[in-house]
Amino acid sequence: MVKIEFKCPDCKKNNSFVLMGNDEGIFERKCQHCESNLEIEKNSEEVKVRSLKMIIKEKIDEMRKNIPSDYKKYKPEKNNQKTARFIAFLIFTSSIMGLYTGIETISYFDRDYKEEEDIKIEIIVKNSSNYLENAEIILDEEKINATYIGNGTYNVMTKPGKHSVKIIAIFHKNSTMDIFIPPQENELEWNGQGLDGVNRFTFEMEEGKGNIPLRSTYSTIETWCPNLIILFSLIGIWGAWVTYTLQSYKNAQIGAFFSVLSLGFFLIGPIIGLIALYYLQKHKRIFTASFKN
Repeated sequence: MVKIEFKCPDCKKNNSFVLMGNDEGIFERKCQHCESNLEIEKNSEEVKVRSLKMIIKEKIDEMRKNIPSDYKKYKPEKNNQKTARFIAFLIFTSSIMGLYTGIETISYFDRDYKEEEDIKIEIIVKNSSNYLENAEIILDEEKINATYIGNGTYNVMTKPGKHSVKIIAIFHKNSTMDIFIPPQENELEWNGQGLDGVNRFTFEMEEGKGNIPLRSTYSTIETWCPNLIILFSLIGIWGAWVTYTLQSYKNAQIGAFFSVLSLGFFLIGPIIGLIALYYLQKHKRIFTASFKN
């Protein structure tokens, strides 16, 4: 049994402990005062005590000795931050345009168009084999007098905006569709007929009794388009921050890509986003340099 006394190299206070059995070797202990991790090396001649801080410093010094004398330390470009800010600005601008577009799309559908002039729309009523005549058309819960012009086509005059259309035809299920008529020039046509989903709406009737809801292009757009645009814009804004702070090249690319998909102002935003993607690829090394800053 051997009692060893020593000073902690960190706090400089006296410590002691008792060895049972072997009285030589390397032992790990904690300082009784500051609780630093210590390595105690005991041999027949002396006691050598090193703290964890000392061991780490020795290893670092040893590694530095192995670095070639002609090694050139990496120096980041002075304009890295300026470049990052420029690219981040492009991504942010494209994303903000997308966010504005998404919000405007929602308000566009909900806008009141009562002051607008009536627009002629076409309602086509047919089943799987024939066009249907003598169909009853109910617009916003009111029966209207529509002009039948043949081939299952009924001309209806109404204002732009949201409408609910219900078609009743004998021997067929009642069909209901929510539509949106955008403001437009009257008599808008392509190849002699109206534009599907704009001023031309087709009702595919099913034989039998009961009611069947039909989904229009407007319903799909209103449900998904604005929400996706806003989501993509928010991802783009996050990507702009990642670029500005030089956190991750990969995430910066993701943000720039989604800023393109956010369709800001439908054309201007995507072009700006594509420019940002180009500059990201061209200057991707600035993200590696950021670890040295």
